[in-house]
Amino acid sequence: MSGAHSGFQIRQYSPLRLWIGSLLIVALAVIVFLIGRVYQSYELTELKMVRETLESRIEDLQNRNASLVRQNAQLASDRKIEHDAYNKVNKELVALQKELLEQKEQLVFYQGIVSPEELALGINVQSFELNKKNDLGLYSFKLVLTKRGESNQYVKGTIDFNIKGQSQGAVKNLAMKDIMQDYEDADAKFSFRYFQVFEGALQIPEDFNPYDIELDVKPTTRKIKNFSETISWTQALVGGEY
Repeated sequence: MSGAHSGFQIRQYSPLRLWIGSLLIVALAVIVFLIGRVYQSYELTELKMVRETLESRIEDLQNRNASLVRQNAQLASDRKIEHDAYNKVNKELVALQKELLEQKEQLVFYQGIVSPEELALGINVQSFELNKKNDLGLYSFKLVLTKRGESNQYVKGTIDFNIKGQSQGAVKNLAMKDIMQDYEDADAKFSFRYFQVFEGALQIPEDFNPYDIELDVKPTTRKIKNFSETISWTQALVGGEY
C-alpha cells in the first residue's frame, strides 16, 4: 500500500463558547446602540442650543429693525414739520416784503400826484407782477411805471428786462425779447404823463430755474437818467412761489 490511513478525527463541541460569543456580540451591539443614543442626544442638545441662539438673535434683530423703522418714521415726520414751518415762514416773509414794497411805491406815487412840484422829474417802477399760467413754464407779467414831478410833461423811453437764473448748474440770462410771446419793438417803448402798464406772456424753459428779474429803464426825456432795478422772482409772483 502506498501509505497508512490517517483515520477519523473527533472534535469536541462546546455550547458554552458559543453562548459566550453570542453574549459578547449582543453586549457589543447594546453598547454601540447606547453610544449612538448618547451621541444623538448630545447632537440634539447642541442643535437645540444653536436654534435657541439663532431664534434669540432673530428676535433681537427684529426688535432693532422695528426700532429703526420707528426712528426713521419719526425723523421723516420731524423733517416734514420743519419743512412745512420753513415754507410757511418764507411765504409770510415774502408777503411782508411785497406789502412793504407796495406801500413804498404807493407812497412815492401819491407824493408825485399830490405835490409833483416838490419832486424832481423821474420815473418809478410802481410794480412788477407775475402769474403762473400752467406747469409748462408759461407766465403772464404786468409792469407798471409811474412818473414823479412836473405832472404836465410826458416821459418817453424804452424798457428791457432779463430773467436771471440757473440752467444745468450754470448761471444764465433770458432776454425779454427771447421769452416774451409775440414780441415787437413797440412792446418795449413807453410814453406817458402819469403812468403806463406793460403786459404780456413769458415762456420760461423747462430746465431753467429763475431767481431774479433785472429791469432796465432807459428814458429818452431830458433830465431823466437811465436806471436799473433787480426784483426777486418770488416777490414778483402773485401770492408767492408756487
